[in-house]
Amino acid sequence: MKKLPFEYRLTFIYIIIGALWILFSDKLVVGFTKDAERIRMISTYKGWFYVLVTGIMLFYLIKKEIHRRKLLYQELLETKKEIVNSERLKTAFLSNLSHYIRSPMNSILGFVELLQNRETSPENQQMFITYINERSQHLLHTLNSIVEISKIQEGLSEVRNEWFSTLELMRSLEVTANLDLTAKNKPLSLILKIENGEHDKDIYSDRMKIFNILLNLVSNAINFTDHGEIEIVYLSNKNAHIFKVKDAGKGISSDKQQSLFTKFMYTSSDIHTSGESAGLGLYLSAKWAKLLEGELWLEETNTKGSTFALRVPKLSPNT
Repeated sequence: MKKLPFEYRLTFIYIIIGALWILFSDKLVVGFTKDAERIRMISTYKGWFYVLVTGIMLFYLIKKEIHRRKLLYQELLETKKEIVNSERLKTAFLSNLSHYIRSPMNSILGFVELLQNRETSPENQQMFITYINERSQHLLHTLNSIVEISKIQEGLSEVRNEWFSTLELMRSLEVTANLDLTAKNKPLSLILKIENGEHDKDIYSDRMKIFNILLNLVSNAINFTDHGEIEIVYLSNKNAHIFKVKDAGKGISSDKQQSLFTKFMYTSSDIHTSGESAGLGLYLSAKWAKLLEGELWLEETNTKGSTFALRVPKLSPNT
């Protein structure tokens, strides 16, 4: 049932109270006292009493309605701000997405054109083929991320829990990260640590999603760290498995930390102080963590680097 506007409700209440006062006020006075002098005195002031009571009531109702409308107005302003911010980030995302796709495509087409040149030496041909493969992998990774984001938004992304080894997971991550370091020719040291999870040899969760989350974090750490160490730490408590990725990069500016995992927040200049792209990884990783009933957050950041932490609950096949 549709609610009546405030002014109609207020008028209706005032009429009802007025009618009740007219019909029953005299009976109330007579019931209160039989003394004629008192009845006359009360009758003289009962009109003022009615004005006072209804005035206080109307003041309270109007004040309450004004407060409600102020809150509604603030909510509308916040909603408008979120919409404007979302549109701005969406525009930035689409602009960067175009860059993510167009840049490797242009590189691939350029190297293919060079390969078609008969004067290209065998050494250069092999180098161009390597470049084409790298750009193709980058493009495929971008497209896969976009598809996965769409699946998550549509509720189609599945969680496939299985038992897997913590040590094997971290070793696989180490191998992949070292290949990335070699390809980018960065003088970084990769360190694996298991702090207090010696007895948690196996984890029951979605191995692929956890691996991809950590790989995204390590890849970002490699991109934004020029020298020093990158640590991958595993620890556990009674209820959860916790992974941490620590880097020695420039850190993340405080005004950008709140929006790190926000939808469409993918621009490199907005996320890190470095000029390289952070890609789609952080938003997608946060969504994966939520699917696993866990959490991904920025634990600390300063001039010596950043620490991202992933928590996933301890599960068993029976839970």
